[in-house]
Amino acid sequence: MTQQKTSELATDATVRIMTPWGLGTGFLLGDYEVIVTNCHVVQGCRQVVLATDNYKKRIANVLYCDPLYDLAFVEQPDGLIVGSLQLAFEGYEIKDGDPIQAIGHPLGLKYTNTNGIVSKSYRFINGIEYIQTDAAINPGNSGGPLLTPEGLVVGVNTFIMSEGQNLGFALHYSLLKKALDDFAAVDKAYAVRCISCSNLVTESTLQAGYCPFCGVKMNQDDFKGKLYIPGVMERKIEDMLAQMGYDVNIVRESRDSWCISDENLDINISYSPENCHISTSCVLCRLPQEDIGRMYGFLLQQNYKIPELSFSMSGGNVTLATRRVSNTDFHSETCCKLLEGYILACHRYSDILINRYHGIPAGVIE
Repeated sequence: MTQQKTSELATDATVRIMTPWGLGTGFLLGDYEVIVTNCHVVQGCRQVVLATDNYKKRIANVLYCDPLYDLAFVEQPDGLIVGSLQLAFEGYEIKDGDPIQAIGHPLGLKYTNTNGIVSKSYRFINGIEYIQTDAAINPGNSGGPLLTPEGLVVGVNTFIMSEGQNLGFALHYSLLKKALDDFAAVDKAYAVRCISCSNLVTESTLQAGYCPFCGVKMNQDDFKGKLYIPGVMERKIEDMLAQMGYDVNIVRESRDSWCISDENLDINISYSPENCHISTSCVLCRLPQEDIGRMYGFLLQQNYKIPELSFSMSGGNVTLATRRVSNTDFHSETCCKLLEGYILACHRYSDILINRYHGIPAGVIE
């Protein structure tokens, strides 16, 4: 299989996972009908939001949480149509120097593929077996697959050593296989692995908050879920979105960012606690390959005519933003009207740029 084919296969099988505390990566294992990710991506959540580029965001249940191996399984909700990956077969040998690929959403950059080699095929850290790789792995990659050139999953990208360079670690596929088998042995009931004795504890076997096998106290957030309490400004923004009819559990991408998927456009809203500003952005289209000057002229003209809107171009994308709003100027009724007007403007200008100036629809590569 070519490197490009492996990348395409992995992209089709990979999803974005969003919680109030951040985002990560997951991938579908077809033989097991679960989405695999890291425990630290979903920890404290009994439900998460899943999305792909071609799939409307939807809430899915967390099925399994494993703080020992830093693994979690999430259900594949009805209607989620993605490709699937295959786990390396038992006894598959990984060698130092083997080429590998990692895919994920580092720092929110969707579907990023990085190539590298196996730096060390067996690296034991705190008694857990990992594969060390030099493939670039960053926050947001967590939970993504580590793949062979044939497209087999040999690891789950889990952590990096920040004090070094190109020091990434993926949980060895044999431990993922063990976790899948253990989960099947409890009839796929919601389960948490005890970090003390390594047994799986289900809600029915949990004894007054303690492991029934070794008696250690279990983390109750893993069973009940952790209560999310937004900050003051974040609460105001989410109340505004709810007032406009949006489900904040769906549009919330992280603690300080929200994304309204409206037809073919993604309307992004973010709040910066550092400078106390609310900002928006939306990719209207990609630049055309010919006669770009006409589009430039139109956008410059609109920037001059409508100062409250800001058109910009970066990486081949044409983006529309509004002026930033500070938290001291935030008023729900006024900002509702501003946001409604902004969404209408995004659609209007997207249509103009595509139909009149031959812009390429967002997400389409030519």
